[in-house]
Amino acid sequence: MRVLFLISGKNVPSSRFRVLNYLPWLQQAGISCTVLASYPEKYEHIPWLGYRLSYLLKRITRYVHYLYACLKPFDLIFIEREIFDVPAYDMELLFLNRPAKSILDIDDAIFLRYPEKFQALAAKVDLLIAGNQNLVDEARKYNDQVRLLPTSVITSKYPLKDYRQPPSGKPVIGWTGLDTNIPNIQLVVPALNRLAEKYEFALCIISATPKPIAELSLEGIEIRHLVWQPETEYQDLSAFDIGIMPLEDDEWSRYKCGLKLLQYMALGIPAVASPVGVNAEIIDQGVNGFCAENTEAWYASLEQLLTSPELRKSIGLSGRKTVEEQFDVERNSQRLIQFLDETLDET
Repeated sequence: MRVLFLISGKNVPSSRFRVLNYLPWLQQAGISCTVLASYPEKYEHIPWLGYRLSYLLKRITRYVHYLYACLKPFDLIFIEREIFDVPAYDMELLFLNRPAKSILDIDDAIFLRYPEKFQALAAKVDLLIAGNQNLVDEARKYNDQVRLLPTSVITSKYPLKDYRQPPSGKPVIGWTGLDTNIPNIQLVVPALNRLAEKYEFALCIISATPKPIAELSLEGIEIRHLVWQPETEYQDLSAFDIGIMPLEDDEWSRYKCGLKLLQYMALGIPAVASPVGVNAEIIDQGVNGFCAENTEAWYASLEQLLTSPELRKSIGLSGRKTVEEQFDVERNSQRLIQFLDETLDET
């Protein structure tokens, strides 16, 4: 089987966790994988070139990829999410009109941003793979062939937190994500400020730049910022004692796949998250994590974890077990291979 993967970029989360992480297991199964990435990456631009010319370069790159696809006999064309972050979908149709079976993979509610585009592509592909059940339910409105593949992590790459040594220094509450999502931390700021009146802790934020943090109105809290880098991602996350994933309860967030939550849990770090979308399905309250829907719940959950290293350990280890059993790439790769085989076999 020869599969062409069209991805957003090697550092884009959806590309990393929905495609690139699976490649070793696909190749071990005898699947020939060709990966062609956007240049510049789909959500980025080259500063000296500007936005418009960077977008033009992305289009030129994809035309070159299309010519390559015309010259090579691919059995499957796999589009990760969408080719461009724009309403137009002419480029996707170019690839989908090739004499090969096609798959569209989604891990976010792109149908909320570009409904006409999503409906057209969803109806066109032979299979649609979605990252959670909410996405599956929406996708089935436009295509009968929809499969669930939960966003997963390579658990073995995440070093399990060492709980053998007694904690030293103040606990670290941590958050990681895109700069554009830093405003979500505001949901937990009132609880953090109250906690800082009684307890010592640090707040560590891992993102591209520290600039948006200044808008959070944090008071009397030690703030640490780390620049996200793929080379040090696991090491930097391991410095957390508690991970947080606050989310606005809006339509977009209800379709998210809980990646931050899964990363914390994979490391054996206890997590507190807003019970929005798939988060409420992943967390077994008080067993492998905590859901917090308001300031009082955030305060109570974080206070328990800040004051009890034993609770942090039990919750963290339970979270790790959940990821190993349900959200591990190696385990779920068999599901993806099955989806590819079934799609290719369909007449």
